[in-house]
Amino acid sequence: MEMKLQKSDETADTLKRLAADLGLPYSDLSDLEADPSLFDTLPVETALNLCVLPIGREGPALRVAVPDPLNLRLEARLTAVTGGPVLLTVAPSEAIRSGLKRSDSSRRMLDNVSSAYRAQIVREDAEGTEQVIDLDTLQDQSGIVQLANSILMVALQRLASDIHIEVFGDRVDMRYRIDGVLYPATDSLAASHHAELVSRFKVMAELDIAERRLPQDGRFRLRIDGREVDFRVSILPTQFGEDVVIRVLDKASFARFGGKMKLDDLGFEEEDIARLRRAVREPHGLVLITGPTGSGKTTTLYGAMSELATGGEKLITVEDPIEYQLDGIVQIAVNHKKGVTFAKGLRAILRHDPDRIMIGEIRDLETAEIAVQAALTGHLVLASVHANSAFDVISRFTHWGIDLHDLVTATNAVFAQRLLRTVCLECRQPAAPPQDAGAGDWAEGKGCEHCFRSGYLGRVAIMEHLSISTGMAEMILARAPTSQLQETAMTEGMVSLRQRALTLARRGVTTLAEVDRVTFAD
Repeated sequence: MEMKLQKSDETADTLKRLAADLGLPYSDLSDLEADPSLFDTLPVETALNLCVLPIGREGPALRVAVPDPLNLRLEARLTAVTGGPVLLTVAPSEAIRSGLKRSDSSRRMLDNVSSAYRAQIVREDAEGTEQVIDLDTLQDQSGIVQLANSILMVALQRLASDIHIEVFGDRVDMRYRIDGVLYPATDSLAASHHAELVSRFKVMAELDIAERRLPQDGRFRLRIDGREVDFRVSILPTQFGEDVVIRVLDKASFARFGGKMKLDDLGFEEEDIARLRRAVREPHGLVLITGPTGSGKTTTLYGAMSELATGGEKLITVEDPIEYQLDGIVQIAVNHKKGVTFAKGLRAILRHDPDRIMIGEIRDLETAEIAVQAALTGHLVLASVHANSAFDVISRFTHWGIDLHDLVTATNAVFAQRLLRTVCLECRQPAAPPQDAGAGDWAEGKGCEHCFRSGYLGRVAIMEHLSISTGMAEMILARAPTSQLQETAMTEGMVSLRQRALTLARRGVTTLAEVDRVTFAD
């Protein structure tokens, strides 16, 4: 202890002399508690990443404590971030970190980061035995490790679905996808930090840190205060280095549904819920949910399966990965390392006397063929498919080479869905009716701290339903063009995604800009 105190005293003396030589004030920051309003100018995330502390204002200038007054790049970044003049005070880095911790404005953020140090990575060995490894045993707690941990923790705090880490020449940008839209996570970092940051996530996902020329995919699971969160890591080589995208699969995000999820909880219109319930309660057949990544397909499937789990039938799922544990339902996780694919898992399920089957995603011909045959032989099969519309699903199966007669005979219904951002209720204000959009209760969000200045907070689901009627089946077998299929569906009562979205915009639930972002014009 005496050696550490002596070293700390020597560092303080050195900084005092340096400050005097440069004509700058020195402070040990003892008992200082930063004014929370200062973090409106210098965000706490930036202060934490740069190891600086705003300590006051002098006219238009912000007084900032820094550990290295000779770092001209740091001063330039502070000026750029704050948008005004910056005055420097020299202070030890440990004192700055203590000052950040004492600040009420930053305590929540730092508590989240601290909890990351208590987080554990949960892995399975070749025999399937669970291994639990503390995060801080993987590497020492360097600045990059703290940064990586804080990126993960803040993503959970802000309910982000994805984390993007992108390198562009001299900088690294980090962004969170929240409600389907990317937002900056913090200010850009120097490109010199990029390799270390990527290596950190590679180590966590058990990827090859030496391989930088080929794409890599991996995953890791964190256990944080008894809460388990899965992260899927995708590494992609680019012109300036490796681009990283981390998908966040937080099981706790489903806690809002309580003990059992219901379709009524998902925000669909009542008539859409009624159609979906009728389709999934048929004794057999194929029910397909389609939409792009992040459109809520899996959540809809979970809601349907949860309602079916009444105890009188055998319900089994095959998923990659299991995002939410459903009570009363047998769930199988795809594991490519162990040779468990969707197709192999589905074959095994069919030998297990199931009544209802859920397939997390149909990705290939083999899985599609097994799903269709299962539906034809007395099972109800629910599955998701990546496609842009309900009609594109038919084209997708046709492209795979599925027998069209089997497909139309097996399919009960196809549902396409999207998620629309809703106007923030805290800053909602009336909006002028868009040109040629008709009358309505049009609204927009002004932008506030609750919605991170975006004007939107939360999302609502919309759905279009394609029923395979006798006439529709004949047209599909005759390979009629999509335009004719759409025309027939509309005459049979189908309401398109665009029409659903415009109805919500007229009610002031969302905006026309959001409708245009998510749907195509009819």
